[in-house]
Parts: sequence; C-alpha cells; structure tokens
Amino acid sequence: MKPNISSNILHYLSNHLAYYIFILILLAGGTAAGALLVNIYAPLHIMPDIQFGGNGKILSALMIDLLILLFIWTSGFTLAGLPVAWFLIYMKGCLFGFAAGMMLYDEGLSGLIEAAIVLLPHNLLIITVYIILGAESLILAGQIWKGIGARQPFIYTVKSIGAAYIMLFAAAAVVTGFAGVVEYYVPGFLIRIFIT
Repeated sequence: MKPNISSNILHYLSNHLAYYIFILILLAGGTAAGALLVNIYAPLHIMPDIQFGGNGKILSALMIDLLILLFIWTSGFTLAGLPVAWFLIYMKGCLFGFAAGMMLYDEGLSGLIEAAIVLLPHNLLIITVYIILGAESLILAGQIWKGIGARQPFIYTVKSIGAAYIMLFAAAAVVTGFAGVVEYYVPGFLIRIFIT
C-alpha cells in the first residue's frame, strides 16, 4: 500500500522537528524583544513614527521580504551565511513584536484588535515562510556538510536535493506575493467591519 502525502510530511517533520523548533525560538525571542523595546522607548518619548499601509510601502516591504527570504534560502548552501540568516529571522520577529507592542501602547486594549487586524493576516503567511525556509536552509546545510564529511562530492549532494529546494523557494515567493495582496486588501476591509 502506497503511503499518503500527509504521513510522509508528518514523518519528515518528526525527523526534523528540532530545526523548526530552533527557528520558532528565534522568532519568538525576537517578538518578545521587540515588544519589550516599546516599554523601554515609549516612556522616554523617543518612539519612531511608523505608519502602516500605503501601496508603495507594501510593495517595498514585499521586496525586502523577498530579498531576505532569498538570502535565507541561499544560506543553506553555506555555513557562514546561516548566523546572518538567523539574525534576520530574529529581526523579523523583533519588528513584528515592536509594531504590535506599539499599537498596544498607543491604543490600550483596543490596540489589540487593531494589531490583529493590521498585522496578523499577512504576517501569518510571511512568518510561516520564514520558519519553513529558515529550517530547510539549516537542514540543507547539515546535509551538505554531512556529505562533505563522508567525502561525497558537493555537487552530488546539491543535485539530490536541488530540485525540491528550488521548488521550495518558488513556493515561498508565491506565498510572499500573496501575502502582499492580503496586506493591501484585507486590513482595510477588516477595519471597515470591526473598527469604523
């Protein structure tokens, strides 16, 4: 009997769960640090002026996310690039935590609804992509270095994984583009329903 796709995915995730937990810890730590920064800077009255929305801002944020994701993806081919990729993942969490914390600080409990409406719809997609690409780049780097330790040619290791890894980035780019569309349309729609 042929195993189904969901059991293959569960088997894969159970074998690589530590990589995903590591990336989740980086993101959670960054989110907590970003939220704590609000408590440090707000009483000093030196909070930066961050405005949400706007077509140009959404497009530039989308391009920045794509460039960061490309860097995280390519860092899987090296060990040297992985710490930088981890720092970028941490900073993504930090920015998310800071933005959410700033809304809560400015608006109180009503800021919680605003943060959920403005930040969550697209960030749930983007952060999922960061987690998957971060973990998969770490897995790829481990396989490449394991192959080097076994005196297996580098090109052989990359060829055996390459097509799936390229498809992973293509899927990540599509999801990131979709997240940009969600960011442009969904928060405004939800604000009209729940806030105004």
